[in-house]
Amino acid sequence: MQRRDFLQASLQTSAAASIAACGLATSSSPAHAAAATADRELYEWRTYRLKDKASQPAVHDYLKTAALPAWKKLGLGPVGVFTEIGPDAGPSIHVLLVYPDAATFVAAREALDADADYAKSAADYRTAKRESPAYDRIDSSLLLAFSAAPKITPPAQKPRILELRTYKNHNDDRARAKVAMFNDGECNIFPKCGFENVFFGETLIGDNQPNLTYMLASPDMAANEKGWKTFIDSPDFIQMRDDPKYADTMPTITKLFLEPTDYSQV
Repeated sequence: MQRRDFLQASLQTSAAASIAACGLATSSSPAHAAAATADRELYEWRTYRLKDKASQPAVHDYLKTAALPAWKKLGLGPVGVFTEIGPDAGPSIHVLLVYPDAATFVAAREALDADADYAKSAADYRTAKRESPAYDRIDSSLLLAFSAAPKITPPAQKPRILELRTYKNHNDDRARAKVAMFNDGECNIFPKCGFENVFFGETLIGDNQPNLTYMLASPDMAANEKGWKTFIDSPDFIQMRDDPKYADTMPTITKLFLEPTDYSQV
C-alpha cells in the first residue's frame, strides 16, 4: 500500500472510530464503523458573521474568486453560498461545504494553505486590517449525512428559497430516535409534499448539541407554507409521529430562510 493510501485509510478509520464513540455507528469496531459511514458525506455549515450588509461584497468576492476555485481543486462540492431573507434577515453569509470523506476534511485546510493561486487571490481578505476586518467571526459546525440521504441533492437551478431547519433534542437517546425517524421514512415524506430534499445531517462538532440540521427547497414562500401544511396533515407523518418508538422526540426547532447567491452551486 502506498503511503498516501495508507494515510487516507488511517484518517478514515480514525474518524469512524470517533463517530462510533459518539454513538453514531452501530458497531464498536472502528473497521465496521468505517464501512457504515464510507458512503456518507460530511458537511461543514459555515457562517460568516458580518457587522452589516456593507461588509458583504468583500466576503462575496473572496468566496467567488478565491475560495470556490480552490475548494474545487480539493474535490469539495457542490458548495452552497447563501444570504438570509425574510423579516428577521441578518447580514450573515452562510456557506455549505461538502466533503466526500473524512480524509478530505482533515487535509483541506493544509492543502488550501499550500495553494499559491488561492494565496494570491485571497491576499486582501486574509490580511484585512484590525480596524476594517473582513468579518466579525466565523461559526462552523461539522455534520455527518444521514444514512437515508448519504449524498447532497442540489435543487433545480430555478428561482427557489431554501429553508434550513435545526432540531435540538433534550437528551442523546431521543436525539438518536429523531435521527432514526428521519432514516426510517420521514425524509421520504417531504418530496410528496412539494419540497425538494437538499441535505440531512447530524451535528458531530458544533454548538447546542445534540441536534440535527437539514435543508429543503421550495419555489417560493407560499409553496413552502403549503408544503408544511401538507406535511403536518400527511397520514405517513402522523403514523410515524404516533409510533411509540419515536415518543418524546419533538425538538426545539430553529429555522432560517435563505436564497442562493448567483455563484452558489446549491
